[in-house]
Amino acid sequence: MEGITDRSFRHLIVECIAPGSVAMTTTEFVRVSQTPTPLAELVKVLGDKPANTKTGIQLMGNDVDILVESARRAAEAGADFIDYNFGCPAPRVFKHGAGSALLARPNLIADIIAASKAAVDVPVSAKIRSGIEHDSNIEDMCKQIEDAGADLIIIHGRLKTDRYTDPADWSRITRAVNAVNIPVHGNGDAVDSATIQKMIDETGCAGVMIGRGALNNPWIFDEWANNTPRRSPSDFFKWLQLYAQRMADGDATPTQVLGKLKQAAKAMGPAGNIPFEHSLLRGNDFFGELKHLLSKDLA
Repeated sequence: MEGITDRSFRHLIVECIAPGSVAMTTTEFVRVSQTPTPLAELVKVLGDKPANTKTGIQLMGNDVDILVESARRAAEAGADFIDYNFGCPAPRVFKHGAGSALLARPNLIADIIAASKAAVDVPVSAKIRSGIEHDSNIEDMCKQIEDAGADLIIIHGRLKTDRYTDPADWSRITRAVNAVNIPVHGNGDAVDSATIQKMIDETGCAGVMIGRGALNNPWIFDEWANNTPRRSPSDFFKWLQLYAQRMADGDATPTQVLGKLKQAAKAMGPAGNIPFEHSLLRGNDFFGELKHLLSKDLA
């Protein structure tokens, strides 16, 4: 969720739903490469933590010592937990031996988890995909992560080589659940309250991590936890206005704000939550164009 789960987005998601609907939120992944991430940067990434939920900092890299020092600083910054990204499938990330590339090195994943657990007093979680080109070692990998001391595993039902248009295989989540005694959260294709519940029922997972579904619909958590009705397009319009204001208050440039709004529109539109035409992505008067589309939709 790079470029999406910034401070403004996380705060607004939590604030617009009933308390307790979201148990945990995490930052965008922080790339950790040649040196430990400065404390000041981690403080900025984390921001003020929203109430009624725990907020973790997600780290991604492949050097044990550098990652562990970054984890120590993340805990000092106020992170409620440390989440390691061993699942990012982006080609450039994979080429540099980070993200899902570490699925081929489960011993290194275990070393990172074990050393981090020895260095910090907050929970440590591992977010993984089900494999790179095959899923034959799901059970062994999850057991290694558990034995290393991880408090939680989040497993995506896709392989690294799968596209997002390919369906997530939830049987892989079930296998992870059955392989370990620590909590396992599922991820992949839980896009509304019905599919959230279906994933829980089918896999036995202890929780569900929502990614793109939250950009499609900021109220997805509330709709599942409290059976609230689907919001209207005008509700989404107001949410986007508040999102824009929060980003501006957080020192985002007008160009950055417009880019994030268009990114959200590309998710909300195809999901049927706002009227959508490509004209919404072309100009600079985002809200003027969206208001025009709303009026057309109501006519």
